[in-house]
Formats: sequence, C-alpha cells, structure tokens
Amino acid sequence: KAKKSRSSRSSRAGLLFPVSRVERQLRSGHFAERFGARAPVYLAAVLQWVTHKAMDMAGKISKKSKQQRISPSHLQMAVQKSSVLKQLLRGGVPGRHGRAVPQSQRVASPSKKKMTKSKKR
Repeated sequence: KAKKSRSSRSSRAGLLFPVSRVERQLRSGHFAERFGARAPVYLAAVLQWVTHKAMDMAGKISKKSKQQRISPSHLQMAVQKSSVLKQLLRGGVPGRHGRAVPQSQRVASPSKKKMTKSKKR
C-alpha cells in the first residue's frame, strides 16, 4: 500500500493564508451553527486578496515617497485611494449597486383572501 503524502488545505487551494486557522476562528466565533467545507477556503482566499491589494498599493506609495519601508500612513493612503478597499473596510459590500433587495428589508403584504375571511367573522 502506498501512503498518501499529507498536504495542507492551504497548499491544495494554492493559498498562503492558513485555511485551518480561519476555520478554527469561524467555529470559535459562533457566526453560524454550521458552514460548508469550502467556506474557510473561500474566506482565506478573500483575506489573502484584500491583504495583497492593500500591501501592493502601499508598496507603490512608499516607492513614490522614496522610502524602503511601508509605514501605517502608506497603508492608510492606499485604502483611501482604492474605492473597493475603502468600501470593504468601512463595512459595505462592493459591487451590489442596488440590484437585489436584502431579505431584512422585504416586507410581505397580507393576502386579500385572508383579509376577507377575517372580516366575515
């Protein structure tokens, strides 16, 4: 019998961020009773993308200012310049533009049949 070589979920997904650690934080945070097996992989990928975008822009800003290190002010300027990062870190969801109404705002109107039955009694 040939033994399978062990590989982490991060390496299988091609990520640098730790999928197992993200899953542990999801479970300990009590965000939901259950979540799918792919949820921590997706979340780790999103976190990696956001970090990469912010650090890349901050690196470009630090090069423009002729400095070799990224300072907190460079990160802050990078977030201010990027509309996507600004909206994400403010707490919004980018790219929706009013296409769908969130479920919390939907209001069910009472049906007319039920109204007529209650009036008869």
